[in-house]
Amino acid sequence: MTDTNYTPEMVLKLKNAQPLDLAKAKALGAEMGKGYRSIIAKAKREGLQYISKPAPAKKKSAPSKADMVEAICLALDLHSCDGLEKATGSALDKLLQNIG
Repeated sequence: MTDTNYTPEMVLKLKNAQPLDLAKAKALGAEMGKGYRSIIAKAKREGLQYISKPAPAKKKSAPSKADMVEAICLALDLHSCDGLEKATGSALDKLLQNIG
């Protein structure tokens, strides 16, 4: 099956640009009159090397405000800390760090 959307010269240009990445795909797409997604898909179909951007780093799992309020109440031996949950997370963290 031949791909009439890409000439052999276009495919050769993709091969010569290896390893492809998003920036190269966008530049080649603009040059060839193709969308960058089309360039990436064609490169993958041709078995060319494509380096995708790394996944974003996972956010650290911080304790919730409710968990911090509960820890503060336990540290101060209080039954209730009503209203404290409305404080900012950083203020609760600072308070929790300074109890003791």
